[in-house]
Amino acid sequence: MPVTFFFMLSLLAAGSASAQASVNSLTVPSTITDPLAGFTINYSLGGSKWGVGAASAELRFYLSASPNGSTGVATIEQRQILLRGSGWGPYYPPSGTQSLYVSRLTMPANTVALLESISAACAPQTWYILAELDWTGYQNRPALLGTTKQPDLYFSGGTISPAAIQPGGTTNISFDVTTRCPTSYGSSVGIYLADANDQLLSFIGAVSIGSGAGTWSLPPTGITFSPYIATGTYNIVLLADMDGHVAESNENNNAGAFQLNINWNAMAAAGREEGKLEPELQPPFESEAALYNLESRAPDNYVQAFHYDAEL
Repeated sequence: MPVTFFFMLSLLAAGSASAQASVNSLTVPSTITDPLAGFTINYSLGGSKWGVGAASAELRFYLSASPNGSTGVATIEQRQILLRGSGWGPYYPPSGTQSLYVSRLTMPANTVALLESISAACAPQTWYILAELDWTGYQNRPALLGTTKQPDLYFSGGTISPAAIQPGGTTNISFDVTTRCPTSYGSSVGIYLADANDQLLSFIGAVSIGSGAGTWSLPPTGITFSPYIATGTYNIVLLADMDGHVAESNENNNAGAFQLNINWNAMAAAGREEGKLEPELQPPFESEAALYNLESRAPDNYVQAFHYDAEL
């Protein structure tokens, strides 16, 4: 009976390895602000393997949106490791704590793309790092990936129509102002008349926009100019967050401008039906002081009316 049992056991061992080695422990940083810059995974292995093919094992590390690896899985590292032993076994994995350093250069392209998306998000996200030896089950640890991003208000589009009028005429402007990451509270877009060199001449009005993220759009809205305005080339300057209340990741892209020609000749004035907003203007003025002085002045001979009084 013992001989028969040993013979049967030998046949089973010759056909496949008995996978009993596994990941015993796993440690990862609790917060990884820039996962693509590199981080270290510490782990330990235990158990043993017997039989044919038991001299090696497949060690895998994953990034997953869930602790059990059921969603959002991307491979971090996959390698064959040699186990210690001889004959039928037992074969043992390396002892003690092992370390694996991973970075953009060591991870597959699809994992790098996923981490780029996570790193670009407006707020940190909880993901799980999983480790498995052969197919013996996962060890998992959570990690907070990424950082909190500030909002960035900028003009993503806009038109002026017509782009040439006579003194006393009306033109219509529209604009889109966007932020990918949310603001905590609302702000205002200031609208100003400037000369051809962007020196401010008149405060036209302000448009309030809400908090949060996304795009706020001003529909075509009329500006009527004074019949006494001098002819020439002007710019209608838009300034997002005109009062400087929103802390932004980029404070240098808050301005845009439309060019407006004012001409006594009706045919010349009708020659430009529509113009586009030129974004990321760098106005040659200190905004808060210049705008405060301009807004506190008495009515001038430039602008007669701004026909918008709602909030976006």
